[in-house]
Amino acid sequence: MTTRMTVQEPPQLIHAQRLIIASNRGPVEYQLSQDKTLKPRRGAGGMVTALVDAGNKMDVTWVAMAMTEGDRLAIQNAQQNGGLLRSPLRGQKMQLRYVAVSKAAYRKHYEKISNQLLWFVQHYMYDPTQESNSTRHILDDWNNGYVVANRAIADAIIAEVEREETSAVVMLQDYHLYLAPEMIRQAHPEIVMQQFVHIPWPDVRCWHFLPGNIVQSVYHGLIGNDIVGFQTERDARNFLEGARTMLEGAEVDFEEGAIEWKGRRTLARAYPISISVTEERRVVNSAAGKRAAEKIQPLLREHTIMRVDRLEPTKNILRGFQAYEQMLDEHPELHNKVTFLAFLVPSRQALPVYRRYSADVQNAIDEINRKFGTDEWTPIHAFCDNDRTRALAAMQFYNVLLVNPIIDGMNLVAKEGPIVNRCDGILVLSRTAGAYQQLGKGVIPTSPTDVEETCKAIYRALTLPPEERKAKAALACQAVERNDLNGWLTRQIRDINELLDHTAPQTDVPAVSAALTKEVIASVG
Repeated sequence: MTTRMTVQEPPQLIHAQRLIIASNRGPVEYQLSQDKTLKPRRGAGGMVTALVDAGNKMDVTWVAMAMTEGDRLAIQNAQQNGGLLRSPLRGQKMQLRYVAVSKAAYRKHYEKISNQLLWFVQHYMYDPTQESNSTRHILDDWNNGYVVANRAIADAIIAEVEREETSAVVMLQDYHLYLAPEMIRQAHPEIVMQQFVHIPWPDVRCWHFLPGNIVQSVYHGLIGNDIVGFQTERDARNFLEGARTMLEGAEVDFEEGAIEWKGRRTLARAYPISISVTEERRVVNSAAGKRAAEKIQPLLREHTIMRVDRLEPTKNILRGFQAYEQMLDEHPELHNKVTFLAFLVPSRQALPVYRRYSADVQNAIDEINRKFGTDEWTPIHAFCDNDRTRALAAMQFYNVLLVNPIIDGMNLVAKEGPIVNRCDGILVLSRTAGAYQQLGKGVIPTSPTDVEETCKAIYRALTLPPEERKAKAALACQAVERNDLNGWLTRQIRDINELLDHTAPQTDVPAVSAALTKEVIASVG
């Protein structure tokens, strides 16, 4: 399939001299080698990937939590430099400021509140009947974990703001840091702050499952930002609806997407995150990508289905395999002609719910392979590790890419596949994935909880006539090219600059020679 790259304007420059990025996970993870020396490696995760090279030409400090023993040792080593670490990754000029809390506090912050409470609430999967969700346990984890970690991040950002007199912008990332903006605002009322939430923002009724003071704290924290960014317009509207309920006396303007509360104005905006088209294709065409492709090609069949996911419940992997099993039951003519390649990345294995889900997925794979497999044919080939290059290289060859999450903020696999695929492959996509709003015309949609509909969608995708197949694949590819990572960054920078231009004269806040520029775009992947 031939594709045409859409040329976009380069991102604008941020009208400030310094950028402070804050997240739970930093752009560099420090590991301790056997001889107790520090070995840095680029951090995992889509958010880190999207922002990792922001500091190539701008004065950037990235503030993050210490997650490993190596991170904690790196903090000790940085004390002689005022707590700042120079990024050890090639080509990066940013500084790192990592902060540590006790291991017990971090576990409550990260495992209990962030990943077992907020993650499941925001993905519409919270079960209030579980005994572990008692108010007493939740409040303990909140007060002695989540609040502690947010305070540590806020204090580190405040120290970084005060380190120099030059103007700074703060960009916070995701659901781990909902309380930090209000804490920072109390110390620096005039600073421009933006926070991007990478996961869905649910209807306010979902929030009411939680203790009321926690939900109010979330809203009070986020309203400390000048801008709160979301993946979709629906998420932004849900946030505005919640503000009307949670912030007593708030004036909510849905048309403007603005909240006025206690003398502050906060904007809610949709910035659908995307991928770097050029970087994804560069990885596929690299020497490592070609080597990975050579190893995948012997596994391909006349029809090849793929999925690429973290091994976690919101990705709905089990129902995807159940739909495949039903298709094999109903269409024996496909036996020996179809294969399913599943690239599954282990995720949060410290949490029992994730370990159980991983085991259930493996059992489903084994059962389908026992039921249908022969000496010559294995219906499912699963790769359970984190090899992004291999997954990208493999997606060149799919005939069907199954992306059926129960719900997702965006789901970047749905955008990566159409960009690298060379076989007019068809995307089967949940209507509840954020990516569906942009890609809907170029996919075959499915309801994530309807196994039968997903089965029919996969079969239809396998049997589409060539011309219809080519047209759909082209539509999906073009939608991503028109809305790539460049556009995601540009829209945020434009809105930040409007605020900066209103809060200080242009001459007082000289623009930096470059900010989140093409180096960021080229690095994402």
